[in-house]
Amino acid sequence: MFKKIIDYITQNKITVGIIVIYSLAMISVITWGIPNQNHPFNYHMDEWHQMQSIRGLFTQGSSNVPGAAHGPIFHFLLSGIYIGFFTLLGIIDPFILKSSVTELVMQEKLFILLRLNTLLFGILSLFILYIISKKYFRFHPALSIVLFAVTPVWLSLSNYYKYDIALTFWITASIYFLLRFGTSPNLKNYLIAGICCSLAFATKITALPILVIYIFSFFYFFHKNRFRYTHFFAGIFIFSAIFLIFGIPDLLLGKGDYGEYIMSNNPFSGRSADNLLTDYRLNQHWLVYALFKIWPLNFGYPFFLIYLASFSYWAKRLASNTVRVKYKNEIFLFICLVIFLLSLLPLKLGATGNRLLVLLPFFALLSSSFLKIVWQSLSKHKKNAFVIMFAVAIMIQGYQSFTHIYIKWNKDVRETSSVWMDKNLPAKQTIGLENIPIYQLMPDLIVREFYAKQYLPKTYTKFNYEVVNVMSKILPNFVVITNRELDVYFTRDSPKKRLVNRLNRENYKIVVEFKSPQILYKIFGNELDMRTSGIVPIPTITVYKKSGA
Repeated sequence: MFKKIIDYITQNKITVGIIVIYSLAMISVITWGIPNQNHPFNYHMDEWHQMQSIRGLFTQGSSNVPGAAHGPIFHFLLSGIYIGFFTLLGIIDPFILKSSVTELVMQEKLFILLRLNTLLFGILSLFILYIISKKYFRFHPALSIVLFAVTPVWLSLSNYYKYDIALTFWITASIYFLLRFGTSPNLKNYLIAGICCSLAFATKITALPILVIYIFSFFYFFHKNRFRYTHFFAGIFIFSAIFLIFGIPDLLLGKGDYGEYIMSNNPFSGRSADNLLTDYRLNQHWLVYALFKIWPLNFGYPFFLIYLASFSYWAKRLASNTVRVKYKNEIFLFICLVIFLLSLLPLKLGATGNRLLVLLPFFALLSSSFLKIVWQSLSKHKKNAFVIMFAVAIMIQGYQSFTHIYIKWNKDVRETSSVWMDKNLPAKQTIGLENIPIYQLMPDLIVREFYAKQYLPKTYTKFNYEVVNVMSKILPNFVVITNRELDVYFTRDSPKKRLVNRLNRENYKIVVEFKSPQILYKIFGNELDMRTSGIVPIPTITVYKKSGA
Protein backbone atom coordinates (compact mmCIF):
# COMPACT_ATOMS: atom_id res chain seq x y z
CA MET A 1 0.00 0.00 0.00
CA PHE A 2 2.78 2.42 0.97
CA LYS A 3 4.65 1.60 -2.26
CA LYS A 4 1.51 2.36 -4.31
CA ILE A 5 1.22 5.77 -2.63
CA ILE A 6 4.88 6.55 -3.36
CA ASP A 7 4.45 5.43 -6.98
CA TYR A 8 1.35 7.59 -7.36
CA ILE A 9 3.16 10.65 -5.97
CA THR A 10 6.17 9.98 -8.22
CA GLN A 11 3.98 9.70 -11.31
CA ASN A 12 1.97 12.83 -10.47
CA LYS A 13 4.58 15.14 -8.96
CA ILE A 14 3.15 18.38 -10.34
CA THR A 15 -0.45 17.60 -9.37
CA VAL A 16 0.48 16.45 -5.87
CA GLY A 17 2.78 19.46 -5.50
CA ILE A 18 -0.04 21.87 -6.35
CA ILE A 19 -2.38 20.20 -3.86
CA VAL A 20 0.30 20.29 -1.14
CA ILE A 21 1.07 23.98 -1.77
CA TYR A 22 -2.65 24.77 -1.74
CA SER A 23 -3.12 22.92 1.55
CA LEU A 24 -0.12 24.55 3.23
CA ALA A 25 -1.24 27.99 2.03
CA MET A 26 -4.68 27.52 3.57
CA ILE A 27 -3.26 26.16 6.82
CA SER A 28 -0.89 29.14 7.05
CA VAL A 29 -3.86 31.53 7.33
CA ILE A 30 -6.30 29.22 9.08
CA THR A 31 -6.55 31.38 12.21
CA TRP A 32 -7.06 34.65 10.32
CA GLY A 33 -10.21 36.44 11.40
CA ILE A 34 -11.73 33.75 13.60
CA PRO A 35 -12.85 34.48 17.19
CA ASN A 36 -10.01 34.57 19.70
CA GLN A 37 -9.17 36.27 22.98
CA ASN A 38 -8.86 39.63 21.21
CA HIS A 39 -12.30 39.69 19.57
CA PRO A 40 -15.59 37.81 19.35
CA PHE A 41 -17.28 36.98 16.04
CA ASN A 42 -15.59 36.28 12.72
CA TYR A 43 -14.18 38.89 10.38
CA HIS A 44 -16.26 37.14 7.72
CA MET A 45 -19.63 36.99 9.43
CA ASP A 46 -20.98 34.37 7.02
CA GLU A 47 -18.81 31.88 8.92
CA TRP A 48 -20.46 32.73 12.20
CA HIS A 49 -23.94 32.42 10.67
CA GLN A 50 -23.08 29.05 9.15
CA MET A 51 -21.83 27.76 12.49
CA GLN A 52 -25.14 28.90 13.96
CA SER A 53 -26.84 26.81 11.29
CA ILE A 54 -25.12 23.69 12.64
CA ARG A 55 -26.20 24.59 16.15
CA GLY A 56 -29.77 25.31 15.02
CA LEU A 57 -30.00 22.06 13.09
CA PHE A 58 -28.91 19.88 16.01
CA THR A 59 -30.79 21.77 18.72
CA GLN A 60 -33.96 22.96 16.96
CA GLY A 61 -34.18 20.59 14.00
CA SER A 62 -33.55 23.27 11.36
CA SER A 63 -30.77 25.51 10.10
CA ASN A 64 -33.40 28.12 9.21
CA VAL A 65 -33.48 29.87 12.59
CA PRO A 66 -32.73 33.49 13.61
CA GLY A 67 -29.02 34.30 13.43
CA ALA A 68 -28.19 31.34 11.21
CA ALA A 69 -27.41 31.04 7.51
CA HIS A 70 -30.68 29.87 6.04
CA GLY A 71 -30.93 27.24 3.34
CA PRO A 72 -30.87 23.47 2.75
CA ILE A 73 -29.46 21.46 5.61
CA PHE A 74 -27.18 18.94 3.87
CA HIS A 75 -23.87 20.76 4.36
CA PHE A 76 -24.70 21.61 7.95
CA LEU A 77 -25.69 18.00 8.61
CA LEU A 78 -22.31 16.77 7.33
CA SER A 79 -20.51 19.49 9.31
CA GLY A 80 -22.37 18.53 12.50
CA ILE A 81 -21.36 14.89 12.10
CA TYR A 82 -17.78 16.02 11.47
CA ILE A 83 -17.78 18.25 14.58
CA GLY A 84 -19.39 15.45 16.59
CA PHE A 85 -16.40 13.22 15.85
CA PHE A 86 -13.98 15.73 17.41
CA THR A 87 -16.39 16.25 20.30
CA LEU A 88 -16.32 12.53 21.06
CA LEU A 89 -12.52 12.64 21.01
CA GLY A 90 -12.59 15.44 23.60
CA ILE A 91 -10.81 17.93 21.33
CA ILE A 92 -13.68 20.43 21.52
CA ASP A 93 -16.84 20.89 23.56
CA PRO A 94 -19.34 23.02 21.62
CA PHE A 95 -21.94 22.54 24.35
CA ILE A 96 -20.16 25.00 26.67
CA LEU A 97 -20.73 27.90 24.23
CA LYS A 98 -23.46 30.01 25.86
CA SER A 99 -22.94 33.30 24.02
CA SER A 100 -20.85 34.77 21.22
CA VAL A 101 -18.52 36.66 23.58
CA THR A 102 -17.65 33.82 25.94
CA GLU A 103 -15.40 30.76 25.64
CA LEU A 104 -13.42 32.46 22.88
CA VAL A 105 -10.58 29.92 23.06
CA MET A 106 -13.06 27.11 22.45
CA GLN A 107 -14.62 29.11 19.60
CA GLU A 108 -11.18 29.48 18.04
CA LYS A 109 -10.65 25.69 18.13
CA LEU A 110 -14.11 25.12 16.68
CA PHE A 111 -13.58 27.42 13.72
CA ILE A 112 -10.13 25.97 13.00
CA LEU A 113 -11.79 22.57 12.66
CA LEU A 114 -14.58 24.01 10.51
CA ARG A 115 -12.05 25.64 8.20
CA LEU A 116 -10.21 22.32 7.95
CA ASN A 117 -13.54 20.88 6.85
CA THR A 118 -13.59 23.43 4.02
CA LEU A 119 -10.00 22.54 3.13
CA LEU A 120 -10.98 18.87 2.94
CA PHE A 121 -13.69 19.67 0.37
CA GLY A 122 -11.16 21.81 -1.51
CA ILE A 123 -8.64 18.96 -1.72
CA LEU A 124 -11.36 16.52 -2.79
CA SER A 125 -12.41 18.95 -5.54
CA LEU A 126 -8.87 18.94 -6.92
CA PHE A 127 -8.71 15.13 -6.84
CA ILE A 128 -12.04 14.84 -8.68
CA LEU A 129 -10.78 17.34 -11.25
CA TYR A 130 -7.67 15.18 -11.64
CA ILE A 131 -9.78 12.08 -12.34
CA ILE A 132 -12.02 13.89 -14.84
CA SER A 133 -9.05 15.34 -16.71
CA LYS A 134 -7.26 12.02 -16.99
CA LYS A 135 -10.24 9.78 -17.72
CA TYR A 136 -12.47 11.86 -19.97
CA PHE A 137 -10.26 14.48 -21.63
CA ARG A 138 -6.79 12.93 -21.74
CA PHE A 139 -4.74 16.04 -21.06
CA HIS A 140 -2.26 16.44 -18.22
CA PRO A 141 -4.38 16.83 -15.03
CA ALA A 142 -1.99 19.44 -13.66
CA LEU A 143 -3.15 21.83 -16.37
CA SER A 144 -6.80 21.90 -15.29
CA ILE A 145 -5.82 21.91 -11.61
CA VAL A 146 -3.61 24.98 -12.13
CA LEU A 147 -6.35 26.77 -14.08
CA PHE A 148 -8.76 25.91 -11.28
CA ALA A 149 -6.79 26.34 -8.06
CA VAL A 150 -4.51 29.30 -8.80
CA THR A 151 -7.40 31.78 -8.87
CA PRO A 152 -8.17 34.58 -6.41
CA VAL A 153 -11.77 33.49 -5.82
CA TRP A 154 -10.78 29.90 -5.01
CA LEU A 155 -7.89 30.79 -2.70
CA SER A 156 -9.89 33.50 -0.95
CA LEU A 157 -12.99 31.41 -0.24
CA SER A 158 -11.02 28.28 0.69
CA ASN A 159 -10.10 30.07 3.91
CA TYR A 160 -13.66 30.27 5.26
CA TYR A 161 -16.17 27.87 6.70
CA LYS A 162 -18.90 28.33 4.10
CA TYR A 163 -20.78 25.95 1.86
CA ASP A 164 -19.31 27.45 -1.33
CA ILE A 165 -16.23 25.21 -1.54
CA ALA A 166 -18.34 22.18 -0.63
CA LEU A 167 -20.82 23.16 -3.36
CA THR A 168 -17.96 23.35 -5.86
CA PHE A 169 -16.93 19.84 -4.85
CA TRP A 170 -20.44 18.46 -5.38
CA ILE A 171 -20.74 20.21 -8.76
CA THR A 172 -17.34 18.85 -9.81
CA ALA A 173 -18.34 15.36 -8.63
CA SER A 174 -21.61 15.75 -10.56
CA ILE A 175 -19.62 16.53 -13.70
CA TYR A 176 -17.68 13.30 -13.20
CA PHE A 177 -20.77 11.14 -12.78
CA LEU A 178 -22.59 12.82 -15.68
CA LEU A 179 -19.60 12.17 -17.95
CA ARG A 180 -19.48 8.58 -16.71
CA PHE A 181 -23.14 8.27 -17.63
CA GLY A 182 -22.33 9.71 -21.07
CA THR A 183 -19.61 7.11 -21.57
CA SER A 184 -21.70 4.19 -20.27
CA PRO A 185 -25.32 5.29 -20.64
CA ASN A 186 -27.42 3.00 -18.47
CA LEU A 187 -29.98 3.33 -15.71
CA LYS A 188 -27.49 2.68 -12.91
CA ASN A 189 -25.13 5.47 -14.00
CA TYR A 190 -28.01 7.89 -14.55
CA LEU A 191 -29.36 7.28 -11.07
CA ILE A 192 -25.91 7.67 -9.49
CA ALA A 193 -25.45 10.95 -11.36
CA GLY A 194 -28.88 12.03 -10.11
CA ILE A 195 -27.91 11.35 -6.51
CA CYS A 196 -24.74 13.45 -6.78
CA CYS A 197 -26.49 16.30 -8.62
CA SER A 198 -29.22 16.29 -5.98
CA LEU A 199 -26.66 16.52 -3.18
CA ALA A 200 -25.21 19.62 -4.89
CA PHE A 201 -28.71 21.12 -4.96
CA ALA A 202 -29.19 20.08 -1.31
CA THR A 203 -26.03 21.98 -0.42
CA LYS A 204 -27.19 25.31 -1.82
CA ILE A 205 -30.38 26.30 -3.64
CA THR A 206 -28.41 28.43 -6.12
CA ALA A 207 -27.21 25.14 -7.64
CA LEU A 208 -30.65 24.84 -9.26
CA PRO A 209 -29.09 24.84 -12.78
CA ILE A 210 -27.70 21.40 -11.94
CA LEU A 211 -31.26 20.02 -12.21
CA VAL A 212 -31.58 21.52 -15.70
CA ILE A 213 -28.21 20.01 -16.60
CA TYR A 214 -29.24 16.61 -15.21
CA ILE A 215 -32.39 16.61 -17.35
CA PHE A 216 -30.43 17.84 -20.37
CA SER A 217 -27.81 15.09 -19.96
CA PHE A 218 -30.41 12.37 -20.50
CA PHE A 219 -31.34 13.73 -23.92
CA TYR A 220 -27.81 14.75 -24.86
CA PHE A 221 -26.42 11.28 -24.26
CA PHE A 222 -29.66 9.62 -25.42
CA HIS A 223 -29.34 6.33 -27.34
CA LYS A 224 -32.62 5.36 -28.93
CA ASN A 225 -32.04 1.62 -28.66
CA ARG A 226 -30.83 1.73 -25.06
CA PHE A 227 -32.95 4.27 -23.23
CA ARG A 228 -36.46 4.22 -21.98
CA TYR A 229 -38.32 7.22 -20.65
CA THR A 230 -39.04 5.22 -17.52
CA HIS A 231 -35.30 5.61 -16.83
CA PHE A 232 -35.64 9.37 -17.15
CA PHE A 233 -38.53 9.54 -14.69
CA ALA A 234 -36.71 7.20 -12.32
CA GLY A 235 -33.78 9.63 -12.33
CA ILE A 236 -36.03 12.62 -11.63
CA PHE A 237 -37.68 10.68 -8.81
CA ILE A 238 -34.30 9.84 -7.23
CA PHE A 239 -33.13 13.44 -7.61
CA SER A 240 -36.30 14.75 -5.92
CA ALA A 241 -36.27 12.15 -3.13
CA ILE A 242 -32.62 12.79 -2.22
CA PHE A 243 -33.22 16.55 -2.16
CA LEU A 244 -36.28 16.22 0.05
CA ILE A 245 -34.55 13.85 2.49
CA PHE A 246 -31.14 15.54 2.73
CA GLY A 247 -31.96 19.08 1.62
CA ILE A 248 -35.20 20.26 3.18
CA PRO A 249 -36.48 17.65 5.67
CA ASP A 250 -36.97 20.47 8.20
CA LEU A 251 -39.43 22.12 5.81
CA LEU A 252 -41.34 18.86 5.39
CA LEU A 253 -41.48 18.44 9.17
CA GLY A 254 -42.67 22.00 9.69
CA LYS A 255 -39.52 23.11 11.53
CA GLY A 256 -38.00 25.48 8.99
CA ASP A 257 -39.19 28.63 7.21
CA TYR A 258 -37.54 29.13 3.83
CA GLY A 259 -39.36 32.35 2.89
CA GLU A 260 -36.54 34.78 3.69
CA TYR A 261 -33.90 32.50 2.17
CA ILE A 262 -35.75 32.11 -1.12
CA MET A 263 -36.31 35.86 -1.39
CA SER A 264 -32.67 36.71 -0.66
CA ASN A 265 -31.39 34.11 -3.14
CA ASN A 266 -33.98 34.67 -5.86
CA PRO A 267 -31.99 36.07 -8.81
CA PHE A 268 -35.10 37.71 -10.23
CA SER A 269 -35.76 39.71 -7.07
CA GLY A 270 -32.86 42.03 -7.96
CA ARG A 271 -31.86 42.36 -4.30
CA SER A 272 -28.29 41.22 -4.92
CA ALA A 273 -27.64 43.88 -7.54
CA ASP A 274 -29.80 46.84 -6.62
CA ASN A 275 -27.46 48.35 -4.06
CA LEU A 276 -24.50 48.20 -6.45
CA LEU A 277 -26.27 49.49 -9.53
CA THR A 278 -28.31 52.25 -7.89
CA ASP A 279 -26.04 53.37 -5.05
CA TYR A 280 -22.64 53.34 -6.75
CA ARG A 281 -21.42 55.34 -9.73
CA LEU A 282 -20.00 52.85 -12.21
CA ASN A 283 -19.72 55.30 -15.15
CA GLN A 284 -20.25 52.38 -17.55
CA HIS A 285 -22.74 49.63 -18.24
CA TRP A 286 -22.82 47.03 -15.46
CA LEU A 287 -22.10 44.16 -17.87
CA VAL A 288 -18.97 45.83 -19.24
CA TYR A 289 -17.81 46.59 -15.70
CA ALA A 290 -18.43 42.99 -14.59
CA LEU A 291 -16.75 41.31 -17.57
CA PHE A 292 -13.70 43.52 -17.84
CA LYS A 293 -13.12 44.48 -14.21
CA ILE A 294 -14.87 42.33 -11.62
CA TRP A 295 -14.69 38.87 -13.16
CA PRO A 296 -10.96 39.20 -13.95
CA LEU A 297 -10.44 40.18 -10.30
CA ASN A 298 -12.16 36.97 -9.23
CA PHE A 299 -10.60 34.60 -11.73
CA GLY A 300 -7.29 36.39 -12.32
CA TYR A 301 -6.47 38.51 -15.37
CA PRO A 302 -4.26 35.98 -17.24
CA PHE A 303 -6.52 32.98 -16.68
CA PHE A 304 -9.67 34.94 -17.43
CA LEU A 305 -8.25 35.79 -20.86
CA ILE A 306 -7.69 32.06 -21.40
CA TYR A 307 -11.25 31.35 -20.24
CA LEU A 308 -12.59 33.91 -22.73
CA ALA A 309 -10.54 32.47 -25.60
CA SER A 310 -11.72 28.99 -24.70
CA PHE A 311 -15.36 30.10 -24.46
CA SER A 312 -15.13 31.73 -27.91
CA TYR A 313 -13.55 28.61 -29.41
CA TRP A 314 -16.20 26.20 -28.11
CA ALA A 315 -19.01 28.61 -29.00
CA LYS A 316 -17.83 28.55 -32.61
CA ARG A 317 -17.54 24.78 -32.62
CA LEU A 318 -20.96 24.13 -31.09
CA ALA A 319 -22.82 24.28 -34.41
CA SER A 320 -20.55 21.73 -36.11
CA ASN A 321 -22.01 18.20 -36.04
CA THR A 322 -18.63 16.62 -36.73
CA VAL A 323 -17.01 18.53 -33.89
CA ARG A 324 -19.89 17.56 -31.61
CA VAL A 325 -19.14 13.89 -32.23
CA LYS A 326 -15.39 14.35 -31.82
CA TYR A 327 -15.66 16.62 -28.78
CA LYS A 328 -18.86 15.29 -27.24
CA ASN A 329 -17.74 15.84 -23.64
CA GLU A 330 -16.40 19.33 -24.28
CA ILE A 331 -19.61 20.44 -25.99
CA PHE A 332 -21.61 18.99 -23.10
CA LEU A 333 -19.53 20.97 -20.59
CA PHE A 334 -19.84 24.11 -22.69
CA ILE A 335 -23.64 23.87 -22.70
CA CYS A 336 -23.55 23.26 -18.91
CA LEU A 337 -21.41 26.39 -18.52
CA VAL A 338 -23.90 28.42 -20.56
CA ILE A 339 -26.77 27.17 -18.36
CA PHE A 340 -24.95 28.33 -15.22
CA LEU A 341 -24.04 31.65 -16.87
CA LEU A 342 -27.68 32.29 -17.77
CA SER A 343 -28.66 31.62 -14.16
CA LEU A 344 -26.24 34.35 -13.02
CA LEU A 345 -27.32 37.06 -15.46
CA PRO A 346 -30.34 38.25 -13.41
CA LEU A 347 -27.98 38.91 -10.49
CA LYS A 348 -26.11 41.54 -12.53
CA LEU A 349 -23.32 42.85 -10.27
CA GLY A 350 -24.50 40.44 -7.57
CA ALA A 351 -22.75 37.70 -9.57
CA THR A 352 -19.34 38.05 -7.93
CA GLY A 353 -17.21 36.14 -5.44
CA ASN A 354 -18.84 32.97 -4.19
CA ARG A 355 -21.57 33.04 -6.87
CA LEU A 356 -18.90 32.82 -9.60
CA LEU A 357 -17.26 29.80 -8.02
CA VAL A 358 -19.75 27.42 -9.69
CA LEU A 359 -18.27 28.36 -13.09
CA LEU A 360 -14.70 27.47 -12.15
CA PRO A 361 -14.75 23.68 -12.86
CA PHE A 362 -16.25 24.27 -16.32
CA PHE A 363 -13.79 27.05 -17.16
CA ALA A 364 -10.81 24.96 -16.02
CA LEU A 365 -11.77 21.82 -17.97
CA LEU A 366 -12.83 23.60 -21.16
CA SER A 367 -9.76 25.84 -21.13
CA SER A 368 -7.45 22.87 -20.60
CA SER A 369 -8.98 21.06 -23.57
CA PHE A 370 -8.71 24.24 -25.64
CA LEU A 371 -5.04 24.68 -24.76
CA LYS A 372 -4.39 21.03 -25.65
CA ILE A 373 -5.89 21.59 -29.11
CA VAL A 374 -3.82 24.75 -29.58
CA TRP A 375 -0.69 22.91 -28.49
CA GLN A 376 -1.26 20.06 -30.95
CA SER A 377 -1.70 22.53 -33.82
CA LEU A 378 1.64 24.30 -33.23
CA SER A 379 4.99 23.61 -34.82
CA LYS A 380 7.96 22.75 -32.60
CA HIS A 381 9.30 26.31 -32.78
CA LYS A 382 5.94 27.82 -31.85
CA LYS A 383 5.52 25.36 -29.01
CA ASN A 384 8.59 26.80 -27.31
CA ALA A 385 7.12 30.30 -27.54
CA PHE A 386 3.78 28.96 -26.25
CA VAL A 387 5.48 27.44 -23.19
CA ILE A 388 7.21 30.74 -22.40
CA MET A 389 3.97 32.71 -22.75
CA PHE A 390 2.06 30.28 -20.56
CA ALA A 391 4.82 30.34 -17.92
CA VAL A 392 4.65 34.16 -17.81
CA ALA A 393 0.85 33.97 -17.52
CA ILE A 394 1.15 31.59 -14.57
CA MET A 395 3.68 33.91 -12.87
CA ILE A 396 1.36 36.91 -13.19
CA GLN A 397 -1.62 34.82 -12.15
CA GLY A 398 0.27 33.46 -9.17
CA TYR A 399 1.19 36.98 -8.05
CA GLN A 400 -2.41 38.15 -8.25
CA SER A 401 -3.89 35.05 -6.63
CA PHE A 402 -1.45 34.64 -3.76
CA THR A 403 -1.92 38.29 -2.85
CA HIS A 404 -5.05 37.07 -1.09
CA ILE A 405 -2.94 34.86 1.12
CA TYR A 406 -0.14 37.38 1.62
CA ILE A 407 -2.47 40.05 3.00
CA LYS A 408 -3.60 37.61 5.69
CA TRP A 409 -0.03 36.92 6.79
CA ASN A 410 0.21 40.54 7.96
CA LYS A 411 -1.51 42.09 10.96
CA ASP A 412 -5.03 43.09 10.01
CA VAL A 413 -6.08 46.75 10.27
CA ARG A 414 -8.62 45.68 12.91
CA GLU A 415 -5.70 44.61 15.09
CA THR A 416 -3.39 47.57 14.43
CA SER A 417 -6.17 50.12 14.88
CA SER A 418 -7.09 48.51 18.21
CA VAL A 419 -3.52 48.84 19.45
CA TRP A 420 -3.45 52.49 18.37
CA MET A 421 -6.76 53.29 20.10
CA ASP A 422 -5.64 51.63 23.31
CA LYS A 423 -2.43 53.67 23.38
CA ASN A 424 -3.65 57.05 22.10
CA LEU A 425 -7.25 57.65 23.16
CA PRO A 426 -8.13 58.76 26.71
CA ALA A 427 -9.83 56.13 28.87
CA LYS A 428 -13.60 56.39 29.35
CA GLN A 429 -13.86 58.47 26.20
CA THR A 430 -17.14 58.00 24.30
CA ILE A 431 -16.56 56.77 20.77
CA GLY A 432 -19.19 57.11 18.06
CA LEU A 433 -19.59 54.21 15.68
CA GLU A 434 -21.91 52.88 13.01
CA ASN A 435 -24.56 50.27 13.48
CA ILE A 436 -24.22 47.26 13.49
CA PRO A 437 -20.54 47.07 14.61
CA ILE A 438 -19.95 43.42 13.62
CA TYR A 439 -21.06 44.18 10.06
CA GLN A 440 -19.19 47.49 9.87
CA LEU A 441 -15.78 45.73 10.19
CA MET A 442 -14.84 47.78 13.25
CA PRO A 443 -11.55 47.43 15.21
CA ASP A 444 -11.27 44.32 17.40
CA LEU A 445 -11.22 46.45 20.56
CA ILE A 446 -14.54 48.11 19.70
CA VAL A 447 -16.26 44.85 18.81
CA ARG A 448 -15.01 43.13 21.97
CA GLU A 449 -15.99 45.93 24.34
CA PHE A 450 -19.26 46.88 22.62
CA TYR A 451 -20.68 43.36 22.84
CA ALA A 452 -19.16 42.71 26.27
CA LYS A 453 -21.33 45.57 27.56
CA GLN A 454 -24.39 43.80 26.13
CA TYR A 455 -23.69 40.22 27.17
CA LEU A 456 -21.42 40.77 30.21
CA PRO A 457 -22.51 44.10 31.78
CA LYS A 458 -20.04 43.89 34.66
CA THR A 459 -17.03 43.58 32.37
CA TYR A 460 -14.59 46.51 32.52
CA THR A 461 -14.23 48.39 29.22
CA LYS A 462 -11.75 51.13 28.51
CA PHE A 463 -14.15 53.17 26.35
CA ASN A 464 -17.83 53.95 26.13
CA TYR A 465 -19.66 53.58 22.84
CA GLU A 466 -22.56 55.28 21.11
CA VAL A 467 -24.15 54.33 17.80
CA VAL A 468 -24.42 57.51 15.72
CA ASN A 469 -25.78 58.69 12.38
CA VAL A 470 -26.35 61.98 10.61
CA MET A 471 -29.49 62.60 12.69
CA SER A 472 -27.76 62.21 16.08
CA LYS A 473 -28.29 65.27 18.29
CA ILE A 474 -24.70 65.58 19.46
CA LEU A 475 -21.75 63.62 18.10
CA PRO A 476 -19.00 62.37 20.49
CA ASN A 477 -15.52 63.81 20.25
CA PHE A 478 -14.27 60.65 18.52
CA VAL A 479 -16.04 58.82 15.70
CA VAL A 480 -14.82 55.69 13.90
CA ILE A 481 -15.84 55.12 10.27
CA THR A 482 -15.06 52.11 8.06
CA ASN A 483 -14.62 52.10 4.28
CA ARG A 484 -14.89 55.88 4.15
CA GLU A 485 -13.50 56.28 0.63
CA LEU A 486 -16.02 53.86 -0.84
CA ASP A 487 -18.99 55.99 0.21
CA VAL A 488 -17.39 59.42 -0.18
CA TYR A 489 -16.06 58.93 -3.71
CA PHE A 490 -18.27 56.29 -5.29
CA THR A 491 -21.80 56.47 -3.86
CA ARG A 492 -24.53 58.81 -5.00
CA ASP A 493 -25.90 58.94 -1.48
CA SER A 494 -25.72 56.81 1.67
CA PRO A 495 -26.15 57.18 5.46
CA LYS A 496 -22.39 56.91 5.86
CA LYS A 497 -21.72 59.61 3.26
CA ARG A 498 -24.15 61.95 5.01
CA LEU A 499 -22.48 61.24 8.35
CA VAL A 500 -19.01 61.95 6.92
CA ASN A 501 -20.29 65.20 5.40
CA ARG A 502 -21.62 66.24 8.81
CA LEU A 503 -18.28 65.41 10.44
CA ASN A 504 -16.56 67.65 7.90
CA ARG A 505 -19.03 70.49 8.51
CA GLU A 506 -18.51 70.29 12.29
CA ASN A 507 -14.72 70.48 11.95
CA TYR A 508 -13.86 66.88 12.70
CA LYS A 509 -10.41 65.92 11.44
CA ILE A 510 -8.98 62.54 10.50
CA VAL A 511 -6.54 61.62 13.27
CA VAL A 512 -5.40 58.36 11.73
CA GLU A 513 -6.51 56.05 8.93
CA PHE A 514 -5.69 52.36 8.63
CA LYS A 515 -5.87 51.11 5.05
CA SER A 516 -5.71 47.75 3.34
CA PRO A 517 -2.22 46.71 2.16
CA GLN A 518 -1.25 48.81 -0.86
CA ILE A 519 -0.58 45.66 -2.86
CA LEU A 520 -4.37 45.33 -3.11
CA TYR A 521 -4.72 48.69 -4.77
CA LYS A 522 -2.12 47.77 -7.36
CA ILE A 523 -4.21 44.74 -8.27
CA PHE A 524 -7.76 45.88 -7.58
CA GLY A 525 -7.61 49.52 -8.60
CA ASN A 526 -9.77 51.31 -6.04
CA GLU A 527 -12.20 50.94 -3.16
CA LEU A 528 -15.17 50.31 -5.43
CA ASP A 529 -13.47 47.49 -7.30
CA MET A 530 -12.39 45.91 -4.03
CA ARG A 531 -15.94 46.09 -2.73
CA THR A 532 -17.67 44.72 -5.82
CA SER A 533 -15.17 41.89 -6.33
CA GLY A 534 -16.65 40.17 -3.28
CA ILE A 535 -13.35 38.58 -2.25
CA VAL A 536 -11.38 41.34 -0.48
CA PRO A 537 -11.82 40.95 3.29
CA ILE A 538 -9.97 43.98 4.67
CA PRO A 539 -11.63 47.36 5.38
CA THR A 540 -10.30 50.89 5.74
CA ILE A 541 -10.70 52.22 9.31
CA THR A 542 -10.75 55.97 9.91
CA VAL A 543 -10.67 57.71 13.31
CA TYR A 544 -12.17 61.21 13.41
CA LYS A 545 -11.59 63.73 16.23
CA LYS A 546 -13.45 66.96 16.81
CA SER A 547 -11.19 70.00 16.54
CA GLY A 548 -10.35 71.42 19.97
CA ALA A 549 -11.49 68.30 21.84
